[in-house]
Amino acid sequence: MQCTVEQQARPPSSGACQRWVGGRPAATIALTLALVVLVAALDYATGYELRLAILYLIPIAFATWAGGTRAGVVIVAVSTLSWLASFRSMNPYSGVVFFYWEGVVMVAMYLTVVVLLARLRVALSEADARFFRVLEELHAAVYVADEDSGAVLYANRGLLRLLDGEPQALGGKALDERFGCRDSRTGASHGARSEAAGTAFVAAEVRDQSNGHWYLVQAGPIPWNGGQRVSLKVITDISEQKNAQTLKRQHQEMLHQTTYLAALGEIATSLAHEVNQPLTAIASYKDACLRMLAATDVDRKQLVAAMKRCREQALRAGRIIGRVRDFVRSRRPHPSQCDINALLREALELMETQLEDSAVTVELSLSDALPINHADRTLLVQVIVNLIQNGIDAMATSPPSRRKLSVSTATAADGSFVVAVADQGVGISQAIEERLYLPFVTTKSQGLGLGLSICRSVVEAHGGHLGHSANADGGATFHFSLPPEPD
Repeated sequence: MQCTVEQQARPPSSGACQRWVGGRPAATIALTLALVVLVAALDYATGYELRLAILYLIPIAFATWAGGTRAGVVIVAVSTLSWLASFRSMNPYSGVVFFYWEGVVMVAMYLTVVVLLARLRVALSEADARFFRVLEELHAAVYVADEDSGAVLYANRGLLRLLDGEPQALGGKALDERFGCRDSRTGASHGARSEAAGTAFVAAEVRDQSNGHWYLVQAGPIPWNGGQRVSLKVITDISEQKNAQTLKRQHQEMLHQTTYLAALGEIATSLAHEVNQPLTAIASYKDACLRMLAATDVDRKQLVAAMKRCREQALRAGRIIGRVRDFVRSRRPHPSQCDINALLREALELMETQLEDSAVTVELSLSDALPINHADRTLLVQVIVNLIQNGIDAMATSPPSRRKLSVSTATAADGSFVVAVADQGVGISQAIEERLYLPFVTTKSQGLGLGLSICRSVVEAHGGHLGHSANADGGATFHFSLPPEPD
C-alpha cells in the first residue's frame, strides 16, 4: 500500500450522516431544496389534510449537519416561505391570527432543531479534534490496519517518527513483518495474534532487527466505520527498560562470578597452606638424609626412618590434593529418565535472554528421540548450555542476518542419540583445534578455558563422545552422542 502523510493523519469520520452529505456542498444544497419542494408538493396534493409540514425537518437537519447553523437557517426560511405560499389560501382557521400562530410555532421548532443539531455537530467535531490531538501527541506509535487487506487506515505522528518520516513504509504487511510478535527461540512470526485472541488485546515484546530497539506491541480489534475488521496496534519503545534489566542481570552475574572467584581463591589459599606443611617437612627430611649420606659413619636406621617420614609427608600432600579435587568435582552423574528434546528446550529457555540480547535466531530440528534412563539431567543441560553459549560468542562479530544457531537431535545407525549445535561464526583456527578440549585453552579474552573440557568430561562420564566439525558455509558444529539404552 502506498499513501501520503496527509492521508494517514486524517482522523475518523464523526458519523454516517457526515460521511453521506459532508464534503459536497453543492450536492447537499440541491438535495435539501429538492426535499423542500417534495414536501410542499405532497402537502399540497393531499389538501393539507395530513399536515406534512413536520417533514421539512428532514432537509433542515441535512443542511444543518452539512453546513452548520447558517445553512440550517436558510433552509428553515425556504421551508417557511413554501408553507406560507401554499397553505395560506387553504388553511382551515377561522382567523388569520391562528394561521400565523401555527407558523410561529413551526419556525420556533425548526430553529430549535437547527441550534441543537449545530451544537451537536460542533461538539462531535471538537471531540474528534481532542481525540486526534491526543493520539498525535502520544510518544507511542499508534496505527489502525484493515485485517483483510492489510491497508493502514490511520497512523499518528509517533509511527512516522518511528519510521524516520518515511510514509512509503506505511503498509500493514511491512509493519507486521517489522514489529510482528516473534518467538525468540524459533524465530517464528505470530503477527499481532488478534485472530487467536478473539476480541482481547494481546501484548508482546518485539525486537526490531533493523535498529536493535525493543518495543512493546499491543494489538486488538476495534469497531470502525462501515463495519470493517480492523485492529488497533500500539508500539511503545521499551529499550531503556530492557537495557536496565540487562544491566541488572549483568550485575548479578558479575556478583556470582566474583563469589565464584572468591571461593576459588579461598580453595587455592587453603590448598597452598595445607600442602606447604608436608612439602616443608619433605624438604627438611631430604636435607637430613643428604647430611647423613655425606657423613663417614652413616646410621642406616636413622636414614631409613627419615626416608619413611619423607614418604609419609608426600602421601599426605597427595591426600590433601585429592580431597580438594573431590570437592571441586563432587558433582557425579545421577542417572534418571529424561528426554533429549526436553533437555534442549530447557537449555534454550535458560539461554533465552542471551539469545535475544545477541539477536541470535535458533532453528530447531528435533527427531522422535526415545527417553533415556542413564543420563543426569542437570549435567546434560549444562553441556547444551555451554555449547549454545559458545555458538553465541562465536557469532558476536557476525552481521545480524548470519546470527543463526541450528540445534538438532538425531538417532544414529547404532541407536545412539546425537545432539548437534551449529553456528555461523568465525570457526575454529587450526592453531587451537588440536588443544581445543584441554583445560585452560580458550580464544575468549574473559574465558577460563574450562567449558569444553568440562563438557567432554560429562559426556564421557555418560559413555558418550564430544566432537566438532567445520561447516561448509562458515562456522562450526559441536556434537555429542550418548549410547543407546541396553536391551
